[in-house]
Amino acid sequence: MKRGLLICLIFISFIQPVFARHITGGEVVYEFVSSTPSTRTYVVTLILFRDNLCVNCSVMPPTVSIGVFSNDNNAMIPGNSTGGYWNIALSTVQALSLNALPNCIQNVPNLSYSGGFYPFTITLPNNNNGYTITYQTCCRIENISNTTDLMGATYIGQIPGNNTLGTNLQDNSPQFSRGISVVCYNRPFTLDFSATDPDGDSLVYSICNAFNGGLAGDAGFTTPAPPPYGSIPYTNGYSGTQPLGPLAHIDPNTGIISGIAPGEGKYVVSVCINTYRNGQYIASHRKDFIISVAPCDFAYVSLPKSIPMCDSYTYSFSNLVSSPLNQTFLWEFGDGFTSSLEAPTHTYADTGTYLVKLYVNMGTDCADSSSTYAKVYPGFFAGINQNSPKCINKAVQFSDSTVAVYGQVNYWHWDFGVTGTQSDTSNIRNPQFIYSVPGTYNSTLIVASNKGCIDTVKEVITIIEKPELKLTSDTLICNIDTLRLNASANVPGGIVWSPNYMISNTTILNPLVSPNTDTFYIATFTDNTGCVATDTIYVNVVDHVTLSVMPDTSTCGNDSLRLNTSGNGLYFQWSPATTLSAANAQSPVAHPVDPVTTYHVTASIGKCMANDDITVTRIPYPEAFAGRDTTVCAGSPVFLHASGGSIYEWTPNLYLNNPFIANPIANPQEDMRYVVKVNDSLGCPKASFDTVFVNVAVIDADAGPRDTSIVLNQPLQLFATGSTLFQWAPATWLSNANVQDPVSLPQNNIEYVVKVSNPAGCFDTDTIKVHLYRVPAGIYIPNAFTPTNDGRNDNFKPIALGIKTLNYFTVYNRWGQLMFTTSQIGLGWDGKYNSSDQPLGTYVWQVSAIDYMGNQIDKKGTVVLIR
Repeated sequence: MKRGLLICLIFISFIQPVFARHITGGEVVYEFVSSTPSTRTYVVTLILFRDNLCVNCSVMPPTVSIGVFSNDNNAMIPGNSTGGYWNIALSTVQALSLNALPNCIQNVPNLSYSGGFYPFTITLPNNNNGYTITYQTCCRIENISNTTDLMGATYIGQIPGNNTLGTNLQDNSPQFSRGISVVCYNRPFTLDFSATDPDGDSLVYSICNAFNGGLAGDAGFTTPAPPPYGSIPYTNGYSGTQPLGPLAHIDPNTGIISGIAPGEGKYVVSVCINTYRNGQYIASHRKDFIISVAPCDFAYVSLPKSIPMCDSYTYSFSNLVSSPLNQTFLWEFGDGFTSSLEAPTHTYADTGTYLVKLYVNMGTDCADSSSTYAKVYPGFFAGINQNSPKCINKAVQFSDSTVAVYGQVNYWHWDFGVTGTQSDTSNIRNPQFIYSVPGTYNSTLIVASNKGCIDTVKEVITIIEKPELKLTSDTLICNIDTLRLNASANVPGGIVWSPNYMISNTTILNPLVSPNTDTFYIATFTDNTGCVATDTIYVNVVDHVTLSVMPDTSTCGNDSLRLNTSGNGLYFQWSPATTLSAANAQSPVAHPVDPVTTYHVTASIGKCMANDDITVTRIPYPEAFAGRDTTVCAGSPVFLHASGGSIYEWTPNLYLNNPFIANPIANPQEDMRYVVKVNDSLGCPKASFDTVFVNVAVIDADAGPRDTSIVLNQPLQLFATGSTLFQWAPATWLSNANVQDPVSLPQNNIEYVVKVSNPAGCFDTDTIKVHLYRVPAGIYIPNAFTPTNDGRNDNFKPIALGIKTLNYFTVYNRWGQLMFTTSQIGLGWDGKYNSSDQPLGTYVWQVSAIDYMGNQIDKKGTVVLIR
């Protein structure tokens, strides 16, 4: 027997720490108390639902703010607070019961919910359209599957007015059932959202859009707004009417939601109830909640309502629900055969309708079963016949060519493929349809038989505006000639030419014409379905050929040129043809190779002709020469020399005294590439070009550090840069005065001057002062320094004499904290740590170095910081 599946309602609303993350849904109900001729009194109750297992969530709100608004004009009915709203305290909290679980359910979620009740009594003046009672809060939970995160909620109740109740009738709102159930993802379910109505009114259920929270910014929002209210934005393919997807539906008569559950997650759902009394609409009631679909499972059988077997006697059966809890299987195929496979394939011996049953876990507490009918009537094939292509506004005849070996076809549904309309369908067997717009359409036919077979077939329909008629282009003929007209069409049909003037036959596609005057020949083509296309050929009749050619001309070097002609000729013939791009073109491109070439052209229209000549003379290009590349010292002028023509122009014109002469003077401040444009007066109008590069040599001599210190007998490696030639002076104590890197062994203080030059004679000089100390090589450390930024003794650093490498120089304060460290000679400590001045006092230093002889020197001591 089919077991009813229950759904897990988990009503959750997201809030940050100050938000009402414990609220998972709500509704507003009212009970009639009494009435006077001008008023009615009700007990109104806001019910909020709370997830008791919510982590880091607050308790049920101790008070809430509720607005009451007249539906006649949205005016607010004054409440018990200074702002006109109703501040209502929490009255009671009730635990919500958990409905019974299906047998053998696996991975059952832990559910615990309670409802908070906020009642208040209100007396309302009678009005026409009733009242709306509103509570608003912010922020639903995170990661909701069918809407955007952080959307708030609005819970409302609607009390009817005189327009529906009259002046003396009472009304109570329906009461939803409040049981909590479990739903497993991708599993069938049923969920009871039925309600009872104290007045016995008729109830009609629907799933409707859930409201957002309006301007509510937190759980303590105290100013709810009047209607209307906006919908939450549904995402991921869900909607207000399908918040659980297309496989879940509500019964409008019972309020039972059932179907196949979506994937695991949280889903906002709003259920609306319309109440009717004696056929008259009274009011609408709604409940907003969040459903939690859990990753649970249970044994279950689901089969389709029927299995039509219309193309074979063989079918592969399967349970629509796949679950590891379905352990054993027994299939009964209705023809005496059975199978214990989970998904068996069975072949029937004959046609007929067979009762198929499936049992899972037979004989256990987790057993379930289902049945269906296999309708075995193979040989059902849908088909369409149609007579397109057709023109617009002509009826296309459709006919059903379906083959049904068993039974009779008793259902047809045609869709003729026109988008944006619902009127392009038919349910008769052989309909006609008229298309008003040309194009291709995908027509569809769904057919079914009285044996339960159903099939779908598609057919492309081609609709044209008119038949495709092609004619030869407008043309010329000479009055002594005959011309053949040519027409073609894409479909069968007949043609008629007009006028009937100097034409061989007016009803063939390719007649001969010989008009003596200009004539428009009109072709009217009618296809076999009555569609008509019309086109025209204009025949221009002349008595001679006109031909005009360009004047004789010249060309430069190996350049080509176009031989331009004009006139009414249709065909052309040139000679000599060997140096032309096309000998039969009206204006071919010529590539003459001889100093002088005469081209002869004949233009014709039929038997009429005209002739002329064009002579082309070849003139060589000027031979431009800009001179040879050169090098000049920075600041010195250079003379440019160009030749090859009579007119010159240099670019760029930077640093030139005159860019329009053959031999300008240049004073470049940087490397320059000059281009000279050369023209002559021998007949070639085109210029030639050449380039010269001027390298500006900039010598920047560098002898190394401005000052250096060594000790007696310490070799000093000198090194200069700036060019390729070097000369040191004086040569005293140098290993070689004419190299880039001589070695000096000074015996006293000395200043060296290095001259750096290049082969072009450009040069520059630089100096280096060498200070000789007659002391042993070593590290010399001062015992105090004053970092006062006065330019004197501001840095504490070692004096390195005869030192090759500084391993480290470090400074510590009295607590052993590192203040400064370096391995670079010449750097020192400025008395700061992390950009902060350090206090007066004694600091410890350590140093390690290697002298020029390779000896290691290690020292340590103290220094006094003075300010």
